[in-house]
Amino acid sequence: MLSELLNKDTIQIANEVNNWQDAIRLASLPLLQQHKIEKRYIEAMIHSIEVHGPYAVLTPKVAIPHARPTEGVKELSMSLLSLQNPVQFGPDKPVYLIIVLAAIDDASHLRALVDLTQVLQEPTQIDSIIACQLPEDIVEKIKQYATKERL
Repeated sequence: MLSELLNKDTIQIANEVNNWQDAIRLASLPLLQQHKIEKRYIEAMIHSIEVHGPYAVLTPKVAIPHARPTEGVKELSMSLLSLQNPVQFGPDKPVYLIIVLAAIDDASHLRALVDLTQVLQEPTQIDSIIACQLPEDIVEKIKQYATKERL
């Protein structure tokens, strides 16, 4: 399921962004353009981090911003932004990978999150994704790491 959500149309690579808010906006852009989320969902993710702090940084170098399904999600979707230079989500919270999660309910995204956990469980796997220069290369790494445990 993860490789259906994270594909060459939902993955971007950028050199750097000005701040974490811009990182979330840029990471969300493919989902907005594909009409899978509304603009208010992006602002809800940003507002949530402003209120609750950098909780979206779930593991070193990786943030998974999200908000409630009722705040503008039209379809279960994910997007990924890989940065060559990190953006600070908080003190000592440098982030290279921003993975936007747009869930439509409390359960439908869980399979993708299990797969994502497989991908992000090893720091070396995170670093190899960050090192990719093309979205297609990231797609291949995700497929490789997400299926590794099931073989």
